[in-house]
Amino acid sequence: MNAPTLWNQSLLLVSHAYFERKEQFELQVDSYPIWVLFAIESGKFEFRIGAESGTISAGELVFCPPGYTFQRKTLSQLGLHYIGFEFAGGQRSDYAQMLPKFKSHPTDGKRLASDFACLRSLHLAVDPRSTLRKQLILNDIWQLACEEWEDVQQQETHAGLATSDDELMNRASEWLYRNAHTPFCMSELSGLLGLSHVQFTRRFRRAFRMTPSELVRNLRIRKAAELILNNDLTLDQIADRCGYDNGFYLSRVFKNSMGMSPSKFRKQNRV
Repeated sequence: MNAPTLWNQSLLLVSHAYFERKEQFELQVDSYPIWVLFAIESGKFEFRIGAESGTISAGELVFCPPGYTFQRKTLSQLGLHYIGFEFAGGQRSDYAQMLPKFKSHPTDGKRLASDFACLRSLHLAVDPRSTLRKQLILNDIWQLACEEWEDVQQQETHAGLATSDDELMNRASEWLYRNAHTPFCMSELSGLLGLSHVQFTRRFRRAFRMTPSELVRNLRIRKAAELILNNDLTLDQIADRCGYDNGFYLSRVFKNSMGMSPSKFRKQNRV
């Protein structure tokens, strides 16, 4: 997942309904023509969307992309916000692949509870101002979800990817961790695995919700940031230690990932 690509998006509210005491879903399996968000204030339910399954409890969110089968079963009475939305600029099919997971448990519970309270008070209002307020609240909830997804990804990048059910891709991720900071061609690894480059990328993304190139970039930029903060090495020297050909290319990748140049990052963060 490219986190900035997600949190830069604007969500357009299509519909909102609030259920204070929902005993059960009318349909145990459903799909939708637009994105839907189930935001839970109280209670819990089981869900499955694609290959992801689990339990959604109070203070948690689950996003279902258009066309996906959404299986669910209530485990206790629900306080539920049901929100339909679209992305500004149209519904791109790759948004579903960008999400690291469909479930989110925002860490800022107080802010989420405040958003829920505002939605609750506005759920029957249809005047333009109330609709605008609900639109703003929806985008704030989206930012909370993106923050949680980004935190989880950073933790996984630091500690290693979670083991998947695909043993071949587990071997691939181990290889990438060992070799990320040395120059190599991704086709070298796909060849070792007996896969084409396209097959490898698709299979790795299914296993880990990110492409192998994204993993390598994250690992390299993380090391580059540490070296920039803790050493007086030149960009060419840092690039050499991170697996990039030269400092110019490292600078371009670093700015795209971090939102600022290596020199600005060093100046802004060194103490």
